[in-house]
Amino acid sequence: MSRSATQAATVHSGALTRLGYCGGVGSFLGSSAIVGLSTTITMWQLGLGLDASQVGALSAVLNFAIAAGSLLAGWLCARFGMTRIFNWVNLISTIGFLLCAIAPNFIILLIGVTIVGIGTGLDLPVSISVMSRDANDPAAGSKLVTVTQLGWQIGMLGASLIAFAVSALPGATGGRIMFTILAVVACGLWLWRLRSQEFATLHTNAERSAQSTQPEDSSMASSAPESDPVIQHTGISTPTGPFGMPKQLIPAFVSLLVFYIGWNLVANTWGQFQTYMLVNAHASQSLATGLGIILYVVMFAANWTVSVTVNTRWRNPLFVAGGIVALAAMILMAAGGGSLWVIVAATAIMYVGLPLAGEAICKVWTQETFPPTSRAAVQGFILGFSRLLCGLFAFVTPALVMPGTIGVTLWGFVAVVAVFVASGCAFIRLRHHVAA
Repeated sequence: MSRSATQAATVHSGALTRLGYCGGVGSFLGSSAIVGLSTTITMWQLGLGLDASQVGALSAVLNFAIAAGSLLAGWLCARFGMTRIFNWVNLISTIGFLLCAIAPNFIILLIGVTIVGIGTGLDLPVSISVMSRDANDPAAGSKLVTVTQLGWQIGMLGASLIAFAVSALPGATGGRIMFTILAVVACGLWLWRLRSQEFATLHTNAERSAQSTQPEDSSMASSAPESDPVIQHTGISTPTGPFGMPKQLIPAFVSLLVFYIGWNLVANTWGQFQTYMLVNAHASQSLATGLGIILYVVMFAANWTVSVTVNTRWRNPLFVAGGIVALAAMILMAAGGGSLWVIVAATAIMYVGLPLAGEAICKVWTQETFPPTSRAAVQGFILGFSRLLCGLFAFVTPALVMPGTIGVTLWGFVAVVAVFVASGCAFIRLRHHVAA
């Protein structure tokens, strides 16, 4: 390779790395919005005089708005172009965060939360699809996709630390500071994506490459590591399944959807109600918050492991190991009968298993398996539909994790973990079967 070609490759690699960080910041905002609202909700309640139904409405509306944003991703990308949505979506989030920060009453706060949810829900599937497209390389694309999961975990940890720092401030002041910080980050991200010349070059090159590819090649998915061959599409030019996917991919899509619904039901419930469960298991508020921060660090470490092994032969073995660990942790938690320290220990173990067999690998599978023209829509539907179900489940979760009912609830979650692990393993087998 010539010196100029080597330099060009280095520049391209650096631009892709920064694109991955850019996508990771988008995920940071998504998780920060969820955790930021849940950790400051009592501040808003006190400062704005909210009643219990209004508090519940804020949490539910955020979930439903994120779901709506994700479900709209495919249609908006087809209507306005993936790159344009990627560049401008964080302006929507900025406006939402600012409305929350200055909200004088419940209605304005509710509108702000709705806009934040739509913006952050739209960002994730679009960012993942843009990074996978621009990488134009299977291994690089998979690596970039896993970076978004690290950003998601950092967002959870960051929002918890901010909430802890402002917890002593009067009224809604702490909540206003939280959302002001997030508005500044969202505005900076919007300007970064919009004004970056190296990102513009990546987008332009990827779009030209896609336009110059023959139809029979454009439906080919990116290739996966040799240990996990991707499903090869066979040049079908007419869509025969939902979202324009080839018909033979429908079983894989269904198994992936079932997997993510089950995984997200567990992860979202613990993300939103972990502190609530710990307090009801007789932990103090400060102890519950501190334990939550430590547990987020554990989960980040596990997600980092996925990031460094995603393009190796350890990908599938780690998935299976993570599923077994998560199932064992949930059984331990259920057998403990709601005891505080059993819940803490089992949750720590589960936070090792869930990332190894969880969202990061689901995102990679989606980008590797489905045609480029379908990825944003497929990813958006999987994320959005599962978020919608999680939002509905959140209405009844508080009653299910009370001391009198948590024992039965935890055994129900054992079944949920078993189902999503089995569905993930079924997806792996389907990939090999169709590729064979």
